[in-house]
Amino acid sequence: MSRLAMEAGPAPKENYAVMTDEDIVARAQTGDAEAFDALVLRYQDRVCSYARRMLRDPETAAETAQDCFLRAYRYIGGFKGDSKFSTWFYTVVTSTCRNAAAYHGLRDRRRESPAPSGENDFSPDPLDRAPDSSFAPHALVERGDLRSSIVRAIESLPEQHRQIIVLKDINEFSYEQIAGILKCRLGTVKSRIARARAALREKLEAAGVTGPECDER
Repeated sequence: MSRLAMEAGPAPKENYAVMTDEDIVARAQTGDAEAFDALVLRYQDRVCSYARRMLRDPETAAETAQDCFLRAYRYIGGFKGDSKFSTWFYTVVTSTCRNAAAYHGLRDRRRESPAPSGENDFSPDPLDRAPDSSFAPHALVERGDLRSSIVRAIESLPEQHRQIIVLKDINEFSYEQIAGILKCRLGTVKSRIARARAALREKLEAAGVTGPECDER
């Protein structure tokens, strides 16, 4: 395989823009390098953004984004279509970023607060309502708050909170997709999002970015 489309030249000749991920993947699984390049072009901006948010070091993030696509290329034959390709791929991306963070010593040194009792077990989850979205990044941007303040606040969050915010509110994955990516229960995803948004609220309020009061539900 030549250098990935992140560094390579012209876009693929086929009109991959109108094809589904799964159709492109089917071609890539036959060894069609042009099809895989189309996947790279489709996902590279989001993967680079995800890596930057998670690693908070531009050079390491760029290298890790390349590694994400190289690993996907190596293991794409293992994609069986049991989930959306994006869910499968972001499992690879998340794992690669986590490994890079550990290798480069970029993990948060702060000890995160212990998860509430029962979050990681299989008992019924008490959080049965949608997480508060008034401080979700997209909502703030729509209200015209400063983008730079949002980015700084997200990047200052502990890793687990930062990860769930990026997946849900920046990449706009569904709760079900995030559960598949992180290999955890749906209720766990909801509770993590609620806590991450609460932490983001505190960061933004401390920076002078305020939002509407949320109705208690």
